[in-house]
Amino acid sequence: MNKQLHEGNLMFEFPSFLSVERFDNKESNPFGMKSVDFVAEDADCLYFIEIKDYQHPKATPNRRKADYETLIAAVKNKKSIFTVEMGAKIKDSLLRKYSLGEQFSKRIVFLLFINFDVFSEIERGRLMAKISGHIPTGLNEPRFPAFTSVSFDLVNAGQLKNYGIICTEKAEG
Repeated sequence: MNKQLHEGNLMFEFPSFLSVERFDNKESNPFGMKSVDFVAEDADCLYFIEIKDYQHPKATPNRRKADYETLIAAVKNKKSIFTVEMGAKIKDSLLRKYSLGEQFSKRIVFLLFINFDVFSEIERGRLMAKISGHIPTGLNEPRFPAFTSVSFDLVNAGQLKNYGIICTEKAEG
């Protein structure tokens, strides 16, 4: 099984994972639902992974500035389009997996990978706090017996390695 997936200019490798799939697929994604980019599974966890590559080499300076402004707005505002969209992606992805028969017997982890060096660790921390309010972390209760809890982490390439995922720039050609 191929345990590599590309997203934009980045390649992600999942060497010790049992399975990995591209989940944001227009052919299989129900109309009106949002999806995370990848779903991966290892022995202990089911990972929902969203990729935001704001350092793509073909991005124009205006695009980079707009991306930064979007992230800063999300850090400063209680409720921004970006934070709501990230919450919708994990909620819709959970619902879609559930409708496909997923039993959710493993811990669920939502990883938001933001590749943007000019975004400071303080800004990342504030953004993580804002997005956390839109993530369904309290599903492990009697009203929702099919779900275990959902944990959330906002990661860069170095932090992604802690989860056993390797991110590199895709070779041109």
